[in-house]
Amino acid sequence: MLTPVDIENKVFKKSKIKGYDIDDVEDFLEVIIEDYEKLYKENAELKSKIETMEDSVTYYKSIEDGINKTIENAQTSADTIKEAAQKEAENIKKEVELEAKQDLEKLKLEIVKKENELEEKKKQMQIYKIRVSSMLEAQLKILNEEDEED
Repeated sequence: MLTPVDIENKVFKKSKIKGYDIDDVEDFLEVIIEDYEKLYKENAELKSKIETMEDSVTYYKSIEDGINKTIENAQTSADTIKEAAQKEAENIKKEVELEAKQDLEKLKLEIVKKENELEEKKKQMQIYKIRVSSMLEAQLKILNEEDEED
């Protein structure tokens, strides 16, 4: 690409026959140089802005990648925590069920023990009734014998 200086330094050969008016050519070249210089500077500024924007895009893409990785890590952590919580809940449930089963077995044993004690008490009551009845019969017999003797 030509620079404004290249255009400004351009020298045209002069022709002897029907050549261009040098002043017109130089005036026209000055206008072209000014316009071209503006375009050239504008182009350089735009290239600089593009580079800055590309750097910004690269920077924001790296931030986006970091955020995406953070989100992935957070999701993985959440899944791990959820899985651990579910396992813990299952373990607690199993422990509670086992404790309930053990408590139920203890209660059943206690019921059987109390039923056995009740049966024992019934037997003792039966024995007591028989003894009291025997004693009463013996006492009645004694009383009856005394009445007979009188």
